[in-house]
Amino acid sequence: MDLSRRDRAALAAGVAALLLFVLLQFVLFPLLDRRQRLEHGIQVREQALVEMRQMQERFRKLHRQNSSLSRQLARRDRNFSLFSFLEKMASATGIKQNIAYMKPSSVQGDDAVRQTTVEMKFKAISLKQLVSFLERIEAPEKLVAVRRIAIQENKKEKATLDVILQVISIDRMTGDGH
Repeated sequence: MDLSRRDRAALAAGVAALLLFVLLQFVLFPLLDRRQRLEHGIQVREQALVEMRQMQERFRKLHRQNSSLSRQLARRDRNFSLFSFLEKMASATGIKQNIAYMKPSSVQGDDAVRQTTVEMKFKAISLKQLVSFLERIEAPEKLVAVRRIAIQENKKEKATLDVILQVISIDRMTGDGH
């Protein structure tokens, strides 16, 4: 089988095209695809690393806060009672007789601490008395804070307020050996 020069050139071009196709399809494209997958994997892992570092920093911050909380609890009187503390502060500001009610409750925390809440209602107190009482009970060193406050004007006595407060504190669990 003798091929003309033209046929040989066409056959060579076809073989070259076929070789080029095979080279592209089975060598170059898979390499590029693998490279792209590897680059994507690197990006995903870099993002995961950034998230892990953020989580590590958050963990460290929470650990520092927990240590600080433990130190504050250790400094506070072992017999601290939120209910008694609020009664004392109401007496000190002269509004104990205006207490309509005090409702204590406690929510279980983790193994070492629990959250104690007291809801209080005052009838007919002045704004000055309320501010004085709030200044006394907002005691970060005693781990006491106001969670919620509702203030209404008293309808019976002019220039007085009816106030409902929710005060919260963190307490050490009893029997934990601290």
